[in-house]
Amino acid sequence: MIVDSSGMKFGRASEWHRQKYGRDAGQTPWRKMHLSIDPQMNVHEIAITEDNVSDEARLNAMLAVEANVDCVIADGAYYSIAQTEAWSACGVLPVIPPPANAVVHNQSPTRWHDHLVRYIKDKGIHAFRNKHWRATADAQNRIAAA
Repeated sequence: MIVDSSGMKFGRASEWHRQKYGRDAGQTPWRKMHLSIDPQMNVHEIAITEDNVSDEARLNAMLAVEANVDCVIADGAYYSIAQTEAWSACGVLPVIPPPANAVVHNQSPTRWHDHLVRYIKDKGIHAFRNKHWRATADAQNRIAAA
């Protein structure tokens, strides 16, 4: 499952806002759209949230779908050590880069996190991203061939 979000900026709600509240809108409102899709580009979940909802906090809801999830691909905004370790323990491959300042903890509850951090420190973030996209392409090709 591939998960991402994007900000959506709306134009000023001038006339509507003026009629409803008797004054001009102070700021241009914007929201976040969270989206989860599978490798065949089927949309499984779409959610619109306020701009103060973090990607990480929204991730579990985006993956609460009927589809069989064996891999989660997302950007670093969705990263959390606890969630990454929980998925890894359940057999779900989390392909989410940790923050640039992440450190190796050398503890059993951070096994997958430590693996990711070491890989990125050894090979660089570009190698992680290239491997990630290669894995996505390989998965799509295997599914198409089946």
